[in-house]
Amino acid sequence: MKPSFTFYNELSISKKLALWYGLSLFLMLSLFGYFLYETFHQSIHHNYDRHLLFEAEQLLPYIQAEDSLSIDLTEYSRNEALRGGVEYGTYVRLYDQNGNLVYKSPNFSEVEEPLKRQIPKETQGNSFSSEWQSLPARTLYYPIKDNNGSLSGWLELTGFEWTLHDELNRFRQYLFFLIAISVAFSILGGYWLSRKALTPVASIIEAAKSITATDLDKRIPVNYQVRDELTDLAETFNIMLNRLQQGFEREKRFTSDASHELMTPLSSLQSEAEIMLRKPRSNEEYRETIQRMLVEVRRMSEMVHLLLQLSRVESVHRSKPDTVNFSRITEVMTGKYRENAQEKEIHFQSQIDPNLNVRAHGAYIEEVINNLLENALKYTPEGGSINLELKQSSSKAVLHLSDTGVGFDGDNKDRLFERFYRDTQQEVQDQPGSGLGLPLVKAIIELYGGKIRAYSDGHGKGSTFVVELPLAKEH
Repeated sequence: MKPSFTFYNELSISKKLALWYGLSLFLMLSLFGYFLYETFHQSIHHNYDRHLLFEAEQLLPYIQAEDSLSIDLTEYSRNEALRGGVEYGTYVRLYDQNGNLVYKSPNFSEVEEPLKRQIPKETQGNSFSSEWQSLPARTLYYPIKDNNGSLSGWLELTGFEWTLHDELNRFRQYLFFLIAISVAFSILGGYWLSRKALTPVASIIEAAKSITATDLDKRIPVNYQVRDELTDLAETFNIMLNRLQQGFEREKRFTSDASHELMTPLSSLQSEAEIMLRKPRSNEEYRETIQRMLVEVRRMSEMVHLLLQLSRVESVHRSKPDTVNFSRITEVMTGKYRENAQEKEIHFQSQIDPNLNVRAHGAYIEEVINNLLENALKYTPEGGSINLELKQSSSKAVLHLSDTGVGFDGDNKDRLFERFYRDTQQEVQDQPGSGLGLPLVKAIIELYGGKIRAYSDGHGKGSTFVVELPLAKEH
């Protein structure tokens, strides 16, 4: 069993399909052939029983059932049939009601093997098949009744069915031959059809083998004119390749961005250290240099923090979001920045609708509000104003954050959410920053199916950021 099972496992899918198709057809045709053969077999017996019944009815007028049971066939027109041999003869015996033999036809004298008596127990006629003289025989027992309807005896008629059985054997051979031919053609046809049907799989395999880490932009061809399981398989492979490509691009972009942006503060730190080591310095000079180096270290720390946060947000390996209170998180974050706004003499106004719940991670929502408020305070001059509103609009929680800060023009609007991009305005360049805050905000918002938009009337005319997040469905 094990070698044959191993052989089956080594077969191709098309060969397995062809074998299963052939086996299924063989079982169905075998069942159909069996029922057809049995029906034909029973029909032959039924027709022969009618022949024997006709012979019995022809003999009835020559049987005397009154007083004592007797038979006189001198005037019977079919006497030759009672003398005939195996081919066409009819063997007749007459028994009384006690089972005693009253008469037997002359052709019994030529028989060496006796025919067993099987008189039925009931008073109704009965027929059955048996083997007699090494040939298939059919026997009919016909009840003989007197004028009062009482049983007087039994008329036994026996004939050979060998010619009919020859026809039946030929019919069985034809069935076997037709089933074998049908199964063979079904296996060949099933193999051809399965090979043709699985041709797209071969093209998918070939295309998948040609895709490597250096050319993830390739895709598996999809025949959209034929919509079937193979089309879905090709589309699923392409979706997987899209994810792989995005993952590779994220890793490549992270490595490139991190190495590029971290080189500047590292180079600055290296230059400061080399200059200080060239000759002895005063304590004040050391202090100033260390302070400048500390500024660069803080800048690198912030940049690394934002890059790691951005990498985590874009990663597919993350925990499932929870239902968090967007309103409560916003209230807590605005409370922290309200004091900073007072120190800069910035008028900070907020209006928050209570109990707006969204499906998200609380830490990421804090990161969104933190970056938006930090930018608003950073780029809004003294005496300016900041207005925050969180309201429900249809099935969304909408956050509006407006300020009277530096603003931006239409040319820079599309680049606000690019990594490491910072506006060329002097007011922006004078403030510390990495250009990663808004890209992180955008990635977090889109992670939870939301949107973020930015508006401004131009430089020096303030800006407005609108964040939309779908509300959590109530259970």
